[in-house]
Amino acid sequence: MANVYWVTFRIAEKRNYEGRYEDLLNTLKALSGGMWWVEPTSFALFASDHDIDTIAEEVKSSFDPEMDLALIGMPDFKTARAVGAIKDKDLFQFMPFTKKV
Repeated sequence: MANVYWVTFRIAEKRNYEGRYEDLLNTLKALSGGMWWVEPTSFALFASDHDIDTIAEEVKSSFDPEMDLALIGMPDFKTARAVGAIKDKDLFQFMPFTKKV
């Protein structure tokens, strides 16, 4: 049975923003097998047979981690992965179970 994941992200408005945004959405769509909710502009909820570390690596490879960022978690578990240009370390105080990828 697939796990449910959430991802919130920020794509920097530099060099080919639209392309990196589309690449990220295409990656999430492929990981989800088609069951996803993406009505907000920077948040997605989806089911996937992949584990959270695979999802984090796929997200990381779909954008520029030097300037873009994503936070991936599972609503049923205290687990999250931070990907990319995370500058504010308060995230790790609020969610100490978060691992940087």
